[in-house]
Amino acid sequence: MKKFTTTLFCLLLFSFYANSQGCIAIRNLTGFGQFSLPEYNEEPIKWLVNVNTRYSEFDNVYQGSEEVPTAPEDGPYSSTYILDFAITRNFDKGWSMTIDVPFMAASRETYQEHGGPSGDHVKHTTSSWGIGDIRVTAYKWLFDVTKPHRGNVQVGLGLKLPTGDYRYQDYFYKTTGKVLAPVNPTVQLGDGGTGISTEINAFYTLTSKASLYGNIFYLISPRDQNGTSTTTGNPANANQIAATQDVTSVPDAFSMRGGANYTLGDLVIWGGVRFEGSPVEDFIGSSNGQRRAGYSVSVEPGVNYKFKKSTIFAFVPIPLYRTINQTVADQRYAELAGMPDFHSRGGMPEYLIFLGVLFKM
Repeated sequence: MKKFTTTLFCLLLFSFYANSQGCIAIRNLTGFGQFSLPEYNEEPIKWLVNVNTRYSEFDNVYQGSEEVPTAPEDGPYSSTYILDFAITRNFDKGWSMTIDVPFMAASRETYQEHGGPSGDHVKHTTSSWGIGDIRVTAYKWLFDVTKPHRGNVQVGLGLKLPTGDYRYQDYFYKTTGKVLAPVNPTVQLGDGGTGISTEINAFYTLTSKASLYGNIFYLISPRDQNGTSTTTGNPANANQIAATQDVTSVPDAFSMRGGANYTLGDLVIWGGVRFEGSPVEDFIGSSNGQRRAGYSVSVEPGVNYKFKKSTIFAFVPIPLYRTINQTVADQRYAELAGMPDFHSRGGMPEYLIFLGVLFKM
């Protein structure tokens, strides 16, 4: 029973969605481990506190699935660091409630957003920091949590609140002087929309040491646009305005994950696959405005180690395939400009790093 519980605990610790911000804006969704854990024949755990950090960076440029060759001195560089606090209260009959509060610091270095029309090719950095979009989620295990099962399924429904500043401004250096304007959506603290999060977490225990896990997450964002300019202090042209490329979209986001783990005492070794991104069109509502639609596929190795009342973890998802899709605004712009194959370029994370600790109380 102890081995089963340990395997189950470690499996559930990682069977929840987390992501880090690239140019595909899927920020502030949550960290690892903040959900109810069925622990059979043990003293019930009332509280879980998860402190999770995640970091990503990129200096590449993609058009579709092809990386655009870019000299180091020409490529943009973006980095994002998120410190995430999540508190879960467990209730009877498999119910739990989680509040997730992220804090974000991000920066973007480029010359393309600076210099003005003449383009002096001098790189400058814009940055942002502050609280992100808070999430509140209710969860329920579908099978009785007071009895051992080889597997179980948890469903979740919640709200993502627009607490992060989606109009964060910094100075852009133009040939005529400094201009205070909204930073690139890559480094904005939020998206300005109230979202509905839906989730399914599942596990299945194969042996006392080996288990399978799976997760499906979808964030529904009904708001169309948030009114924030995408032009970083530059004037938008007539085609950009007509195509709604000059204003930021509030996109849906999704993630699907699955894999297996293997327990060696208190150490658990993980291996899985992650598929995540943002769709071209939202499930509910319109999809005007500019967004970075696309997805990435990654392998997801990791380890965690369990102590009596806490677990530490480290995971490094490695992208294998990335693509940026043509958005609704791109399609309109392509038609107006007579460029049928046009769609915006963007960056994707080269790697992600997750480090954290989960406390049981």
